Amino acid sequence: MAVLLLLPAVRPDAEVNVPRGWRKSDRFYGFRYEVRGLVQDVGFLQAAVHAAEELGCFGWIQNSKVNTVVGEARCSKLDGPKMVEFLRFGPDDARVTEVLVKPYEDTKIKLHFASFLALPDERKTCFRAIPHQCPEYAGPVAPPADTSYQDHSLTADVRAKSEL
Repeated sequence: MAVLLLLPAVRPDAEVNVPRGWRKSDRFYGFRYEVRGLVQDVGFLQAAVHAAEELGCFGWIQNSKVNTVVGEARCSKLDGPKMVEFLRFGPDDARVTEVLVKPYEDTKIKLHFASFLALPDERKTCFRAIPHQCPEYAGPVAPPADTSYQDHSLTADVRAKSEL
């Protein structure tokens, strides 16, 4: 006798009726970022890859055409803020002036890799909205009315380090 078990159709990423602590958003922190300042040709990509590996994050980083460093990361809930903190300072030769971070509510990143990679500059990775907005979507409009967008501009003490 065959037994047929019928289960309700649920999207694999659905977090409906999932106990607190077991949801992806309780365990992971995914975000997109853009780092501004003197951040290209100073070892920023390699330092970020190393920091992400140390923290157990995966994702990507890349030099942009507008002399910033951009990327996405997905880390544990505890280590995501540590990765953001690394981006605020970068390696010793970098002079970070501003970091824009857009946390993802569902923690999923657009380009998913099994590790953290430095992508070639020519690979197209931009988005419809800032940070790292594609030129074809840019306009005279300020940041979108996206409530999850956060501008992590540097504080005066961090700016002082970047002016050394």
